[in-house]
Amino acid sequence: MSNKNLSLLFTGQGSQFSEMGTDFLEKFDWVKERYDISSKILGYDLLKAQKDPNLLNLTQYSQPMIFVFSSIVIDLCRDYLHKNFSKIILAGHSLGEYCALYFAESLNFEEMLKLVKCRGDSMSIVSDPSKYAMYAILKKEDLKIDQSIFGDGVYIANYNSDRQIVICGLKDSVNQFKEQNQIGKFIQLNVSAPFHSDLMRDSAKMFSDKIKNYLFKKINIDLISNHELVNYKNLSEKYYSNQLSLQIYSPVMWSDTIKKILNDEINTFVEIGPKKTLLNFLPKDFKGEKFSFCSTEDIDNV
Repeated sequence: MSNKNLSLLFTGQGSQFSEMGTDFLEKFDWVKERYDISSKILGYDLLKAQKDPNLLNLTQYSQPMIFVFSSIVIDLCRDYLHKNFSKIILAGHSLGEYCALYFAESLNFEEMLKLVKCRGDSMSIVSDPSKYAMYAILKKEDLKIDQSIFGDGVYIANYNSDRQIVICGLKDSVNQFKEQNQIGKFIQLNVSAPFHSDLMRDSAKMFSDKIKNYLFKKINIDLISNHELVNYKNLSEKYYSNQLSLQIYSPVMWSDTIKKILNDEINTFVEIGPKKTLLNFLPKDFKGEKFSFCSTEDIDNV
């Protein structure tokens, strides 16, 4: 696993679970300090919140949880990856885009956690699992979906792969859509808001107002955004906050992101996050290497 072209993929919401990070706590003394600092910034005990099933899947809690976990993995492997790969391309799925920016050192840990907290708090104004729903749809083979069937409270949130999309919207509308459109297998997601849809525009405005004074550092590594596949490396750092605001209510163009990365002769993928999810969206004919860094065992094996 060296001297090759690498893409790092960073997992987003839905990958959280109550015990994530405990193996790192047991192995590294500095990880406890990371969680202590995080709890002070957030204003609550992060590890206790993880174990509360009433909080685990609420966006204002799950986003910081996932970012803190991912930051630990990043800090463990960043130097090794830079030393062993001649080229690295980054991409993060939704919240994962913030983890990618952290890997690229656009903000330090404390600054990025505060930014993620702002995002979670802003998005929580439409966080209500009794009102909204999100479903992943595993499409039937070779089925081409007519875009005109969406609307009336139902939106495409993610284009994850040629076989999977994610829809969201008002719960009653989404459930009615599910009954009326037998286009594949519907899998309900553990999230609490209609992410990456027009229903998030007020959240994006609130987030934009909160972060207008953030001073991002210009990154010098390729990082493909969910929104229109913009490369942060080609943006002025003054526009990073705007890109992140647009990302909140824009669909995640993940399938096109992976195609763009593969066109750059990438032969190794590493996924960082609580659970392996994004590697499952790679094309079946991908012949390179795939690794997930989700535990101390995963890292030790590499």
